[in-house]
Amino acid sequence: MHPKVSIIVLTYNHQDFIGKNLGGIFMQDFEGNIELIICNDASTDNTDAKIRQKIADVPANFKVKYFNHPKNLGATPNFYFALKKATGEFLAFCEGDDYWTDAAKLSVQLKLMDGNPDCALTFHQVINVSTHSEYDGKIFAEIQDREYSATEIYRHWIIHTASVVMRRDVLESDAFKVTLRDADLLYFDTILFLAASTTGKLIGISCTMSAYRRHEQGISFGHNLNKDLRHNTLDQTIGEYHKGKIKNLADWQIFSRSRLGFSLAIKKRNIMTAAKFLFWILKKYKILTIYIIKNGSIKDRFSQQPAT
Repeated sequence: MHPKVSIIVLTYNHQDFIGKNLGGIFMQDFEGNIELIICNDASTDNTDAKIRQKIADVPANFKVKYFNHPKNLGATPNFYFALKKATGEFLAFCEGDDYWTDAAKLSVQLKLMDGNPDCALTFHQVINVSTHSEYDGKIFAEIQDREYSATEIYRHWIIHTASVVMRRDVLESDAFKVTLRDADLLYFDTILFLAASTTGKLIGISCTMSAYRRHEQGISFGHNLNKDLRHNTLDQTIGEYHKGKIKNLADWQIFSRSRLGFSLAIKKRNIMTAAKFLFWILKKYKILTIYIIKNGSIKDRFSQQPAT
């Protein structure tokens, strides 16, 4: 039978985490048909064996599609691959190092969406799990039971991937087809959520029903200049399509990030990287002009943290 929901799990070198990830999925108290798509991006550890062990015995309403890539595709191409394999009316996500904590998660979100045909995406509160005390046990972002605007989502980056259930028809939207085109995009989930905002409402749920595992191997953990340059490309793509307030936010984030990146690259004597950030600063010349007028000499400001 046709699946009600397709769950996408992307994994790479998650041998210590994938068991708990799949356990949280298989414990779901949901009677509808579920398609589970697992895409292992050529892990070099024991992830493949752990997955095969877990999927040897699955609940009766699950159909598992497991893809163990022979070569590493990268996070975003692996995501594109998984989306093309999904056939469910709805899509849910949980990357291999994260996990669901509430057996009612799918039921709660799908009931809400079935009762609200104009809702394109639901998301809920998520708890951080980390060996770092500043993160562990803290809420990723406080979520209220209400509709959220695309601008709120982009400004505050409050939707965590493991909390999302969305309609599959978002993949047919112009926003998805235009903006999710670059295999090197960073944080492909945010751009997908903004695409969903063009097809319907984004509704938050205050319940905490999944966990975000923050660790050194995670794609969003830590800071490096090359990642910041990729983030600029992402924000540029978002701003070009969505325009308005979102474009203004994108331009400011690009300028602020580039100003800091330029300063750090100069301190590290990395001239090539500094030049790449300078390109972005000059590209946002209107923001640069406003910054100079508001703050005086830019020479004295480059070494300071950007405004948020």
